Amino acid sequence: MAKPSLKQILGTLRKQVLVGKSYVNLANGLLQADPVILQTAPTFFGLTMDGSLELAQMTVARLYDKRKGTLTVERMLAQASQNIDSFQRGDQQQVRANIAKAEQVVLGLKPVVDAIRLRRNEWLAHIDPETVANSEALSAKAKLTIPDLERALKETEGILVELSSLYEGTTGDLYFIGGDDYKAALNSIRLAKCAAIEDYEKESGETYTGPRPKDCSRGKFDPL
Repeated sequence: MAKPSLKQILGTLRKQVLVGKSYVNLANGLLQADPVILQTAPTFFGLTMDGSLELAQMTVARLYDKRKGTLTVERMLAQASQNIDSFQRGDQQQVRANIAKAEQVVLGLKPVVDAIRLRRNEWLAHIDPETVANSEALSAKAKLTIPDLERALKETEGILVELSSLYEGTTGDLYFIGGDDYKAALNSIRLAKCAAIEDYEKESGETYTGPRPKDCSRGKFDPL
């Protein structure tokens, strides 16, 4: 079986973090969006928010998987320690210091990662009978917030960006160009809803009394 190079491992883990961050950003964006817009398709937006948060958790679970043989942040750090001479930037002392620093970050993330792993094993990837019998028990023993998810992904991103910079000179935060394009979609819905209200009032001669999107009187791009 071919063994992946450190370059391949770093690239794969960076892509995982990129996707995980994008899921959380999308969920956060929708949570902050105008409720009137979200109510135009509550099932779609509700499932998108919930699904994004679940997929973000699964991403973190993959990054710190305990299954033997999987590519994880810990395995990457172990391989980096064995390939100090292959780093293109910085001396060996600097590389070792960054690896040691990363190991401490991983240690600090353990409570968050453990909670996510428990959620994965007892609900997200497998339906555990005890969770079905008492769903509140899982929430109690595996407490997790959106800021926890953001922290796990941000700190993991920091590890990967720093080591990638030392290994091959790759720099910069991880993000999709157009990663906030959902805002344009929300704004299109807002404009259409506002236009429909305006048409109703013109045709009926009555004032629309239902909920209105924000800034209906302007064409401003402000869906949130």
